[in-house]
Amino acid sequence: MAVVFQPIVDLRDCTLVGFEALSRFADGRPPEQHLSDARERDRLVDLELALLSDIRREAGNLPDGTLVTCNASGSTFDALERNGEGFDPRLRWGLELSEMSAPAACTAARRISAALGCLLLLDDAGTAHSTVERISELRPDIVKLDRAIVARHRDDANIRALAARLCDAARVVGARVLVEGIETAEHVTVAHALGADYAQGYLFGRPAPIEHVG
Repeated sequence: MAVVFQPIVDLRDCTLVGFEALSRFADGRPPEQHLSDARERDRLVDLELALLSDIRREAGNLPDGTLVTCNASGSTFDALERNGEGFDPRLRWGLELSEMSAPAACTAARRISAALGCLLLLDDAGTAHSTVERISELRPDIVKLDRAIVARHRDDANIRALAARLCDAARVVGARVLVEGIETAEHVTVAHALGADYAQGYLFGRPAPIEHVG
C-alpha cells in the first residue's frame, strides 16, 4: 500500500489549506473495491486501521499546522477510541466519516473525533447515509459534497435542490462546506455559487506521494 496526498484549497483565494490522504494498492484496484471486499469479510476495521497507520507515518513529513484528512467508517472511529490511537499534534487532523457507515455505527463520531483532537468531516454528502439528517445529527466541522453534485449541477434540477439543502444544513450547524471533484473553471463557479469554503479536485492538484507535495 502507498499513501498519496491531494490538495485542499480555500476558495476565497485558492491558497492551500491542507491535504486529503488517500491509499493506493499495489494491485491497482480502486481503494473502494478493497474496502468493499474487507467489509464483506468483516475485516473493514482492520484494513482501515492499517491504512490510517500508514497515513500517520507518511504525514509526519508535512510542515507543522498542515490540515490532513483521512477516511474512516463509524466502526473504525470506535476502534480508534478503544485503542487510544494518537495523532501527531504538530498537524491538524480531520476524520472523514464514510458515507457507507450505517447510522447505528456513527452516533459517537462527534464525541470521538473531539476526544482524539480531530475535526469531524462528513464525506460524500448527498450519497448513501451522508444526508441532511446526518449533518443535523452529527454537527460536523466540514461537510464534503460528493463530486457528482458539481458535475451534474448545471443540468439536473434535483441535484441543484439537493446541493442547496446540504449547504443550508451545513450552515445551520456552523460547518464549512468543501466541494469535491473540481476539474474546470465552471466547477469553481458552481462551488462559489453554492457558497462553499473549500475545494478539492484535479484543477488544484492530483493525489501525489509525500515527496511531491508541499
